[in-house]
Amino acid sequence: MSGEEELFRSGAWMYRLLRAQDGTLILEVVVGTIAMYEVRVRLTPDEAAAYAREGTAFTDRMAKDIIANPRFGGRADP
Repeated sequence: MSGEEELFRSGAWMYRLLRAQDGTLILEVVVGTIAMYEVRVRLTPDEAAAYAREGTAFTDRMAKDIIANPRFGGRADP
């Protein structure tokens, strides 16, 4: 985690929700089977709003989706 981000929330699906200095939320998820690595996905405004409404239920679902598809439609930043 760089100095530009703070840990905002951690979840059971081996992920961290980070808040960047600009206020953007970034979901960092551990993926892989034999080789484990982290990918980061910056939440869109709609996803951030869904997190505000649903809390960890939303981030748990999103983390699970990222684990199933680590590239996450080309949005993941390894």
